[in-house]
Amino acid sequence: MSRRAFLFGLVVIGLLIVSLYRAKYGAKDTAAELMAVEAQIEEALHEKALLETELSHMSRREWIEEYARKELGMGPPKPEQMASEGDLDAMVGVPVTELGQIPAAETKGEAPE
Repeated sequence: MSRRAFLFGLVVIGLLIVSLYRAKYGAKDTAAELMAVEAQIEEALHEKALLETELSHMSRREWIEEYARKELGMGPPKPEQMASEGDLDAMVGVPVTELGQIPAAETKGEAPE
């Protein structure tokens, strides 16, 4: 009986050694994955800070005006480009609905065609 107990004890010890070995290397793999994720987080935080800096620079009124002038050929509006709301119908035409009909409120009493 002691021989069976001895062999059983050896098997249990062997299983414990294998389990300990797997746990040790599993922990190393997990630590490596954790370090990789932390590096990704650090890189993302750095990129976020860079993008926030770029956004604050590009949101400045001076930069927008310079970009509009140089890249888009835009400038301050001229007096002849300004129009009041009442002048819009004369300048661009009467608004048209989705079906191509002039809305009843815009016809001003004219009979529909």
